[in-house]
Amino acid sequence: MKRIEAIIRPERVDHVAEALAAAGITAFTIADVRGHGRAPDRVGEWRGVKYELLVTHKIAVTLLVDEDEVEAAVLALAGSASTGATGDGLITVSPVDAVHVISAYAKGAAAE
Repeated sequence: MKRIEAIIRPERVDHVAEALAAAGITAFTIADVRGHGRAPDRVGEWRGVKYELLVTHKIAVTLLVDEDEVEAAVLALAGSASTGATGDGLITVSPVDAVHVISAYAKGAAAE
């Protein structure tokens, strides 16, 4: 099993969800994240005063897939998250040693 994490632009989440579903991958988690990478610095403005944004808002998409689903998942993520510009994001793939489903654990006397 593998853990795939993609850091993407927030406006690409719907595209990514559709592409993953088309690839047969329906379970994933998203989280709001902030960070600084190779994207050009951005400038914000508040009450007429400009300031440099040191970190930008991104979305982390995390999914667990079987070994044979990795390529399809990465292709779906890369194809749907890409705008062709610097700052589109990053995809990492890591091994998973174990997965435990919390609701499947025994309770009471059966757990002893």
